[in-house]
Amino acid sequence: MKILSPGNSTNDTYAEINLRVLKENFSVIKKFANLKSKGRIRICSVVKANGYGHGMFEIGKALSEHGTDYLGTADYFESIRLHDYLKKNSSKKPPVLCLGILTDEKLFEEVISRDIEITIANLDIATKLNNFAKNRNKKINVQIQVDSGINRIGFPGEYVYEAVQKLITLKFLNIKGIYSHFATSEINNDPYALKQLRNFKSLVKELEHNLIKFEIKHICNTGGILNYNDPFFNMVRPGISLYGYYPDRKKTSKEIGIKPVMTVISKVKFIKKLRKSQSISYGRKYFTKAETKIGSIPVGYGDGYSRILTNKSSVIINKKRLRTVGAICMDWTMINLGPDSDIKINDQVTIFGKEYPAYNLSEIMKTIPYEILCNITPRVPRIYLEN
Repeated sequence: MKILSPGNSTNDTYAEINLRVLKENFSVIKKFANLKSKGRIRICSVVKANGYGHGMFEIGKALSEHGTDYLGTADYFESIRLHDYLKKNSSKKPPVLCLGILTDEKLFEEVISRDIEITIANLDIATKLNNFAKNRNKKINVQIQVDSGINRIGFPGEYVYEAVQKLITLKFLNIKGIYSHFATSEINNDPYALKQLRNFKSLVKELEHNLIKFEIKHICNTGGILNYNDPFFNMVRPGISLYGYYPDRKKTSKEIGIKPVMTVISKVKFIKKLRKSQSISYGRKYFTKAETKIGSIPVGYGDGYSRILTNKSSVIINKKRLRTVGAICMDWTMINLGPDSDIKINDQVTIFGKEYPAYNLSEIMKTIPYEILCNITPRVPRIYLEN
């Protein structure tokens, strides 16, 4: 085991991030994305939201050095920080594509000086960017975002043709790519996703026939890669799959062999015996059914372990699955160890990860594994392993 960044290794609660597994997931996704294509499909690895909670800097560096073509961020503050980190710390520096919207003119200089690729979804901002670049005699790489039906951001489909007609007159914007985003890509053969794919593909074909050829064309996130990977497009944007999860394991049709990258670990720090009918934690939401041992572990909603999990979740200790009991506290969670348990102080506890994937928690919380991963707070040290 090689520890790359130990963080605060004295913490009882920490997250192990296995970079070898991350790279294996990347290779699996890359191979799958290229199955139908005669040309090479580029990979834009999405590292937004602090690398889905795994740590944007170390994740970005590992993926850069493993061959990703792009890194995708959510906003320009992320983009700037990631660019600067890689410049100092990585032997390879793929372009950063920001999938967010640049509206603050105060950021133009910082973004443009770093050659971050800019998403264009508004003609007014595009014109201001063009004028800014003209004053510096510098061409800016941009990609056009099309709203094909998620109704979030991007040029609405019916206005894209007219918008591109105007954009190609802005000579200091180098229109490098065009992309869109699925609303229901996690569902195989979903009519709405198929409609989005069909309409966006038709639009790009029309634009390329009449106005401009795009170097890069993309729509597939993880669900799209699994369910709607059309070889007409030449880049994909894996996000959650890089970190070892499917967007919806019940609705996604294909298993491709990805594994969880993050394992959140804690320790048993206190054990006490309780008689029958004694309450545990705030609000007295749990009473012991019989005499038993209760273990306390130093993890709670202050670490991202949601209070919604109260009396509903489990952890793994010594390969045994044990229930949590009582209200989840900010700093503590209690476990029913059973009356005859041989568990000891400082025994390791798996909160979620390779033994107990985050799906188990997301299904209890009626949410998605993305949220479980992203919710792990900064006070939980990330320890990076290659093994």
